[in-house]
Amino acid sequence: MKRLAYLDALRGIAALMVVFTHLYAPVIGHVWVLDYLIDPGKLGVLWFFMISGVVIPYSLKPVPDGARRFLISRFMRLYPAYWLSLVLFVLMLQLSGAPLPSWPQIVANLTMVQAALGFDDVVGLYWTLFIELVFYGLCLALFIAGKLYDLAFRARCSLVFLLAALAMSVARALTEHKLPVALPLALSLMFFGSVWRQWLLAEHSPALTRNLKMLFVAFAVLLPPTLIMAYSKDMGTGETWGRYCFTYAVAIVSFVLLTRSVRLNHPALVWLGAVSYSLYLLHPSMGMLSEFLLRGTDAPGLLVAMVATVLTLGAAHLCFRYIEHPFIQLGKRLNNRNAETQPVSV
Repeated sequence: MKRLAYLDALRGIAALMVVFTHLYAPVIGHVWVLDYLIDPGKLGVLWFFMISGVVIPYSLKPVPDGARRFLISRFMRLYPAYWLSLVLFVLMLQLSGAPLPSWPQIVANLTMVQAALGFDDVVGLYWTLFIELVFYGLCLALFIAGKLYDLAFRARCSLVFLLAALAMSVARALTEHKLPVALPLALSLMFFGSVWRQWLLAEHSPALTRNLKMLFVAFAVLLPPTLIMAYSKDMGTGETWGRYCFTYAVAIVSFVLLTRSVRLNHPALVWLGAVSYSLYLLHPSMGMLSEFLLRGTDAPGLLVAMVATVLTLGAAHLCFRYIEHPFIQLGKRLNNRNAETQPVSV
């Protein structure tokens, strides 16, 4: 499938919402809409997850070396820019005089699966990348098992992960233990995105319609109790069940509308989508850099955030041009070279 400009634009908007939440919301202070109604950063992250569902399963091509090609392309796409963001963030901590993470924690973070290794994320937003890797692993497993292109099976996967989130939220409410309900919720939305993709491609079969209706009903019925039980008690990250419910509802409805009815494709938004991964990864470091540069100037917080935004846009452009794009191309060359050396079957 050719690149869809409106998906890139949606990525760009999602990245901006995360940047706004991290750089501007603390400056604005307590606003009822942001504190109790909607979380723009969470909304952006949920869009990211659903976009991954639309895109990732279909980057696994039904060719003999499809699994290996997928692993190479995903590694080149994710890790170089990620490693750069980790190094920059640690350098910014050093520059600002903030406490540094331990070397074991830094080394664990190099893997991107530090959560599974029992280490905290060096940068708070890395938690979403671990979920992405889990989704990649599931897609790869389904691909190998011959189930990835089974529409009904993917729809059932979305439902099963939604039910798992509900069960986990019940356990979280009863034990008051901070279970990662966000993981199965995200996976449910990702598999929903993979089903929704076929609607976007105008494959409006009765089976597709039936599965989509099932998922929409499941979200409407199961998401509210899941979010209420999981996030009715603040466990340290400002959980507010009402805001979670509204944000998830807006995320799903707006994603459907913005991919089906109101498709944005302005060149500026498409460009933001192209650099969105770097934008997402680098804005915490650029936020610290702007504070360092303006330290001692009594600059208002809004100005610091605006400087951080400009630095982030510049850094994201450079990272995409000199890190992301070259390594993506390297992955393609490696895959093409390996394909050329494959023996020809007779």
